Amino acid sequence: MRKAALLAAAAVPMIAVWAAPAFAQETEEPKSSSAYVDNGDIIVTARKRQESILKVPIIETVLTPEVLADRQVTNITGLTQQVAGLQIGNNVLSVGAQISLRGVGTSSLDAGVDQSVSLNIDGLQLTQGASYAVGMFDMAQVEVLKGPQALFFGKNSPGGVISIRTADPGDELEVIARATYGVEAREKRGELIYSGPLSDTVGIRLAGMYSDDDGYFFNKATAAPGTGAKTPSSNRYNATEEYILRGTLVWKPDADVNVRLKVNNTKKRVVGGGAPMGSCPDGNGAPAGIPFINPADDCKIDRNVYIVDILPSAFPEVRNGGTPFQKYVTSFGTLEVGYNVAPQLSLTSTTGYYNTRFDGLLNGVNSGFAGPTLIADNRFRRRDWTQELRLESDFNTPLNFLLGGYYQNARVSNRIWVGGNTAYGFPATLTSGINDVKIEAWSLFGQLRWKPVDVLEIAGGVRYADERRHDDAASATSYFSALTPITIANPTLRAKNWSPELTITYTPTDDLTVFGALKQGYKSGSFIMTVPATPGGDNSFGDERVRGGEVGLKARLADRALSIESAFYYYKYDNLQVGANEVAAGGLPVIRTINAGKSTVYGVDFEATYRPPSLEGLSARLAVNWNHARFTEFANAPCAGGQTIADGCNRVLNPATGRFQAQDLAGLPLPKAADWTANGGLDYDSSVGNGLKLGLGVNVQYSSKFLKNLGRRADFYQPAFAKLNANVSLASDNDSWELAVIGNNLTNKYTAGNCTQFSGATGQVLAPPLTGAPGRNASGVDELACIADPGRQVFLRLTLRPTSF
Repeated sequence: MRKAALLAAAAVPMIAVWAAPAFAQETEEPKSSSAYVDNGDIIVTARKRQESILKVPIIETVLTPEVLADRQVTNITGLTQQVAGLQIGNNVLSVGAQISLRGVGTSSLDAGVDQSVSLNIDGLQLTQGASYAVGMFDMAQVEVLKGPQALFFGKNSPGGVISIRTADPGDELEVIARATYGVEAREKRGELIYSGPLSDTVGIRLAGMYSDDDGYFFNKATAAPGTGAKTPSSNRYNATEEYILRGTLVWKPDADVNVRLKVNNTKKRVVGGGAPMGSCPDGNGAPAGIPFINPADDCKIDRNVYIVDILPSAFPEVRNGGTPFQKYVTSFGTLEVGYNVAPQLSLTSTTGYYNTRFDGLLNGVNSGFAGPTLIADNRFRRRDWTQELRLESDFNTPLNFLLGGYYQNARVSNRIWVGGNTAYGFPATLTSGINDVKIEAWSLFGQLRWKPVDVLEIAGGVRYADERRHDDAASATSYFSALTPITIANPTLRAKNWSPELTITYTPTDDLTVFGALKQGYKSGSFIMTVPATPGGDNSFGDERVRGGEVGLKARLADRALSIESAFYYYKYDNLQVGANEVAAGGLPVIRTINAGKSTVYGVDFEATYRPPSLEGLSARLAVNWNHARFTEFANAPCAGGQTIADGCNRVLNPATGRFQAQDLAGLPLPKAADWTANGGLDYDSSVGNGLKLGLGVNVQYSSKFLKNLGRRADFYQPAFAKLNANVSLASDNDSWELAVIGNNLTNKYTAGNCTQFSGATGQVLAPPLTGAPGRNASGVDELACIADPGRQVFLRLTLRPTSF
């Protein structure tokens, strides 16, 4: 009944079209909301105003709605196959996606850390990993801005910005119905869109999406009797049900006022959510005498996983009958108001709201046969109000300016309950508590743009930010018990920061731009929220800072058939925020976010697009990123479990144990920082007669090896890979219908952007590996738990546009 209700609600736009006035159905087919304008140029908003991509002193990749549809990109992870230098690794519970761009990103197993690459949806800035789980559909444009973007996008974008614009209503009536079937995951997906004018000044767009799949991966786990394990009820893993509803209202009462309201509501539920075994250097044995790793598990990253459910009798306070799950409920939106206060002087207000609730449960040690020693239950909440004002001139004089202000008020809470397996004699509650963080931030920013001559622009700007964070930590004795406030060592963080930027843009012709940029940015420090705070402990970590610059060029050649852009960049990062999982202490694993000393990132971006005039409908694209991202100082990084002195665990001697606790990772690549990444492809559209047109496309993504976990072990690297995608479509010339077959990752490469080290063979807390000593004990070294990206996928899709018939 619930599915039927959702589909019925999404069908309202379809009903509305038949009730629309007759003249609306007789209008011509509306133009595509593509990024391309009539002269082949691309309009972007990298500097919060509409400009030609050729004139913007920023390297960015722009993805049009056609590209996103042809590649079946329906989530943030799908962007990695389209953007050179972009890597995304998923993580468990409220930690969410972890994004790296040009080798700079977030690798911490911590819901309290902000991303180094921020997400901007219709003007709303988001930085917490769980928010990146929002699906993508009915897009107008996606811009991936590379390098620090502090001046225009604020405090938490030292690595870059993924800026998404969803589609607005057009001047004419538009109805789209789309059905997709994903073969491997048995995914059923439907989209319905209604868009058009309500009057001469008001337009509306209503869009709904619903999807339901059985899960791409196979769960082959079976339960060992008497261990607190339960055999999963389904042999599929990570079955997902999701809906997205979006409403857009645009009001243009006159030439000087433009109002846009975006409202979104999403809900997503996943059955499962752990991280299967990705590497077991010592095999799948049982050094602690309990077979946590399934004897049939080969510990490879592939389509088979082994994770048991949880037996409620062994975990008395477990939720959901012991079945691991993840549930997201999110509402967000923006109100943008543009007003021309005077000729060539505009004022823009952007008000943002974001509210998300996440609930999740997982098998705490990803055990595939015996029951886990512990389980983790997570309730995460975040609410943000933001307000930005910008006053910008566009005078016919050499000097123009931008002035603005930004305010954020947010509250983030993360309640964690870690339950023990009573079948092994552990207490029902091992630890429980909450971190409740309040955030208040404001900033002022401005820029002067001076054009001493028409072909030269010198722009200098700065953003000043002041941010305060306070953690009200509390503990609990059980899942259902009341919270007791505790005192932590550093409950309040205050950051004040100047982020200047200088760019010089030389445009001798309409088809050539040479630019240089000097930038500085930072990312806020915060509090570790994945584990409950301890009385008197310090769960804070500091700000991340970046300084550097880049020089580049953009050109259109061969009568504008060939477009290229390239840049060399060099940046230095201080106190990069990285994740560290340490050897279990006091029976529980230690999960921390720490500040690495220093790192240097430099490299070259190159991108070219060619549309041969002699063959209309053909386009070719190649993008390459060479990147050198290395820690230059990281003297006291935690050791991995089982790492010996000879393996580099030779720093910070613990006098109580006589063993070392740290290693020096200077010279090591940053996590998810491949030296080489590339993607390229061909697309061809052609009329085949009888009112039909054929579309063909193929593209390849390549990545050299990169670290998926912090450390020096060989299995911490994701090997180099190449993924092939292809699509074919047949449509009517008037776009009233289209049939498409889409194949992603046809090379069937199973990869992981992120892994976590832990002692899976010992249940994490029983007889952990000996670390920082001359030799190892029987427990060997840590295993890796990895969340794999899907292998080969094939989609069948039907699109109907009734107003085009």
